[in-house]
Amino acid sequence: MANRSYIYALNGDKHISLGEFNYFIPYAYRILAAFDNKIVDSHLFDKVVGIEADFKQGREALYQFLDLLAATNQMKDHEEFVEAVAKTREYLDPIDADTTLLENGEIYALYTNNDGEYLDGPGLERANEHAGQDYQWIGEDVQNLINMNLDPAKIFHYTDESYLELFQWMIDLKDNWKEKLGIDSWRSVLYFQFNSKEN
Repeated sequence: MANRSYIYALNGDKHISLGEFNYFIPYAYRILAAFDNKIVDSHLFDKVVGIEADFKQGREALYQFLDLLAATNQMKDHEEFVEAVAKTREYLDPIDADTTLLENGEIYALYTNNDGEYLDGPGLERANEHAGQDYQWIGEDVQNLINMNLDPAKIFHYTDESYLELFQWMIDLKDNWKEKLGIDSWRSVLYFQFNSKEN
């Protein structure tokens, strides 16, 4: 079985499946988990490896980010990218929820410490804390990028060192969005599926 990241939306006690991704935490999931996020007990595992965040704010930021990338006309396999953006909106638009739940426990289980040993329980929880902070920074990056009102045709071509340092993760998506963005991973039935009648 592949180790996966799992993402849900929460409406009260109801879990709405959004997607899962093999061996990586895609940037679309990170943006959805970026705003007003907090560390919580996992809903899947016996560890504090869950992250909850403001779903609606994350969804809007994701849409703005994807629209900016689409406007560059420079994404690898661009027509396929534009189609994936449209399908993202089609999937997420009807979701009535206030909270994102991101579950990365299986991904953290692939991480090793300085001695090359896989992380134990406390190590997994520390990894989750670091991830939550990292996603806040990614959310800030997205908002800053949007507020800069840059010419979309130029966002991959700026050479300013501070720009490159801040937005390298975004620049990398130009050629690697299929492997790292996750906008083709939305699905209503996941490996860990909550009982819709009760949740």
